[in-house]
Amino acid sequence: MRAPWPPAHALISGGSSGIGLAIAQQLAAAGSRVSLIARREGPLRAAAQALGPAAQVFPADLTDAEAAARAAGEAEAAQGPVDLLVCCAGAVRPGLFETLDPGDFAAQFAENHLTALHLLRPVLPGMRARGAGRALLIGSAAGLLGLPGYAAYGPSKFALRGLAQSLRAEVAPDGVSVTIFHPPDVDTPQLAAERAARPAALSALARRARVRRPEEAARAALRAARAGRGEAALGLTAWAMLRLGSAFGPISDAWLAAAVRRARR
Repeated sequence: MRAPWPPAHALISGGSSGIGLAIAQQLAAAGSRVSLIARREGPLRAAAQALGPAAQVFPADLTDAEAAARAAGEAEAAQGPVDLLVCCAGAVRPGLFETLDPGDFAAQFAENHLTALHLLRPVLPGMRARGAGRALLIGSAAGLLGLPGYAAYGPSKFALRGLAQSLRAEVAPDGVSVTIFHPPDVDTPQLAAERAARPAALSALARRARVRRPEEAARAALRAARAGRGEAALGLTAWAMLRLGSAFGPISDAWLAAAVRRARR
């Protein structure tokens, strides 16, 4: 048994802006009921108002496991079983390793890994019991290749990828698919805020890459989730990092080290 598409009910974290909001807009337009979870209630309610009556909001701090489970339960009670879980909540704190505070590493892991884990735990059992469901995790191209300036952010996305891979094998026999999508830079409020804090080497590398629109990323992510693909990326660079990264590790290491040296001059 496969979950319906479009999903009757999609639960989306980080749905008040950026890729998460674009995913919510596309699903609502397709006829899905959407439940939005995020920490800030004001932007969350503004997003839901724009989406229309199919959208409901459940404010919660997803770094708190109990708060996440409570919000997920309330969403299912109000909107029905979750057919598609989209884990899009996250944050970026760029910085060189020696300039980052120890708290930055813990915060990035909580914001980018635990926020997904804390929703997967209450939602997946119901999907497995019903024999159908989809989970879509929003990773990052920075979770495919270690980049200078992402010493805290990158590992949190690497961990998310590992979680997706482990879960995929466990839940596939129960009719549940787990997809992780790796976008490059996307034109969101978070990217605008992040750019000012990027170290020189990271800024130089980022200038070479095309910035994508949230709507484009949302379409690609939903296409991958609908097909039940394990991993997907957007754009040639992210695709190469996904498919060829391990094969060209020594070359990419040398290339990134050269970028750091140039930035120091």
